[in-house]
Amino acid sequence: MSIIGHIKKKFSPSLVAQLGYSDKDILVIVNIDDVGLHKDETEASFRALNFGMVKSGSIMAPCPNFDHVMKLWKENPDTDLGVHLTLTCEWGGKYPWAPVFPKTDVPSLYNPEGIMWPTTEALLLHSKRKDIVRELEAQINKVLDTGLKPSHIDYHMNFGFHTDLFPIIIELSHKFNLPLRVPKRKIFKLPFVKNNVWSLRRKGYIFPDTRKGIYMMGGDDQSLEFRKMKYHDHLRSLKPGVHNINVHIAFQTKELQYLMGWHDSSIRQIDYDVWTSDDIKKLAEELGITFIGYRPLQKLQERLLNRM
Repeated sequence: MSIIGHIKKKFSPSLVAQLGYSDKDILVIVNIDDVGLHKDETEASFRALNFGMVKSGSIMAPCPNFDHVMKLWKENPDTDLGVHLTLTCEWGGKYPWAPVFPKTDVPSLYNPEGIMWPTTEALLLHSKRKDIVRELEAQINKVLDTGLKPSHIDYHMNFGFHTDLFPIIIELSHKFNLPLRVPKRKIFKLPFVKNNVWSLRRKGYIFPDTRKGIYMMGGDDQSLEFRKMKYHDHLRSLKPGVHNINVHIAFQTKELQYLMGWHDSSIRQIDYDVWTSDDIKKLAEELGITFIGYRPLQKLQERLLNRM
């Protein structure tokens, strides 16, 4: 190793090393988004979590199946679950949900139908920052009030990728000592020294080295073999480090097909089939991949932020 490499290793250890692994290890967090959105999502998610490779998921606190998630979680308290912060309701009146706070407390987050806005664009057009902060804190506290500790935070429909909203995610990550999901780009908002990846890491924020979402890949080609190939290719491409793969898992029932359509419900059934298959488990073993959840990252961030 070069002198620069030794200096970097000493003063800026890799995330994988901070977690107690070798710098040659490949750690993968397969995280299920949208847990609690619908009963068919919840049931499939907990089945996948019990299979072994998928070790974490993210709960949508405002959604109708939240109580069922909490019941299952209390029966299996070691399950690694975070909070999928939610500000939009893309299914409209067909399957509605509203903010955790009533309209009197966060009026700008409600559309004329009395539910969340359908898109991030509509949310940004109508919402006020103070309402967003209050609602997102309420969603995290709704989980904490059950007595269970979430392992991380991320965000529904990628609203946190917006430069005006990502600083809120940083604030919540610090306040609740929860690792976060970071956009792919290096710079989030000027001044860049305040909100870039290196600055966040130095301050004690913890997040995987890479993030991959494969939801929209392939257009109309949503065959099991196609999606399996894409996931296999991605696993083969991984270098040593800590990597996050976001998946969407559900059983493709008639009810779910009615609510979200054949295309989206098919993606979720196939993700379940892929991540509960012996094929991908065998490949991961051949590649020397270790699957973990977010809890080790959460414990590390808690130590680092409390030290700052």
